[in-house]
Amino acid sequence: MENKSKYIRLIKNILYYGITFFLLIVIAVSLFIPNGLVKVFGIGWYRVVSESMEPLIMTGDYIVVVKDTDVESFEDGDIIIFETYFYNSRVGMYIRDVVTHHFYDIDDEGYILTYPHSQYNLAPELRRLDEWRRSSTEIYRLKPEDIIGRHQSTIKMSMVSAFITSPYGVAVIIINIGLVIGLIVLYQYDKHKKQEKLGETNTPDENLNGDTNTNVDKLDE
Repeated sequence: MENKSKYIRLIKNILYYGITFFLLIVIAVSLFIPNGLVKVFGIGWYRVVSESMEPLIMTGDYIVVVKDTDVESFEDGDIIIFETYFYNSRVGMYIRDVVTHHFYDIDDEGYILTYPHSQYNLAPELRRLDEWRRSSTEIYRLKPEDIIGRHQSTIKMSMVSAFITSPYGVAVIIINIGLVIGLIVLYQYDKHKKQEKLGETNTPDENLNGDTNTNVDKLDE
């Protein structure tokens, strides 16, 4: 029975520390490595902050991205995620940031051509392709090394909101919170039991030392 309890405690500790360590790695990769989730794990997510892909992908939606930098495999209309320079009206300056647009083609010099969703249903010769800029006077041309990955799926914010506010969504959230709290409680309980057991183990030795000291005192008298 004692061996079984030790085995169960070992499994609990492995799960607790394993999950905690994994979450810390994910957080560290997200914070300290640009586009770290896709680069390290081969998959990640981004929140869309502009309307350039509407109505296919709405502002506020989340997209799941898989690492794919093989530009030769891309076809016209594929949704790709990349870093480039452009004027950001919200901050009033040119910045380098992540963009989600359609892939069009690779030109004769090896640069990548893209376009927003508003051009998707037009004939290729009528499309207005993207023109990226470092500044008002300097054009930036998209290179293969700017590619982060390919769009895998979209998580609609309207669906997320509906799920969270639904009875099923509330139940799932409560269950997950309960599991996390349960793991913490179990860990603390096991830690407390170990301390109690350690205290019980030390008590006989203390009593024995006390009796020995008493006997020594009596002999001295």
